[in-house]
Amino acid sequence: MSATTYRITYLAGLLDTSVCPPAIVAALFPAFDGWPVTLSESECIVTAPSPQTPADLGPLVKVELVPKD
Repeated sequence: MSATTYRITYLAGLLDTSVCPPAIVAALFPAFDGWPVTLSESECIVTAPSPQTPADLGPLVKVELVPKD
């Protein structure tokens, strides 16, 4: 299995950068256990060790698969 990277954006405002990883990561990916996370106010990048199916948190949370280079 290969690592899979996801971009998370919150369409209703900015992400809170005071806590990394934000709680939304564990809500989207129940198997989350400390995977690499990069966080800014506009997006959160999460790299899972294998492909994951994110939970549906509604239309204000967008999860995109980041293409491999």
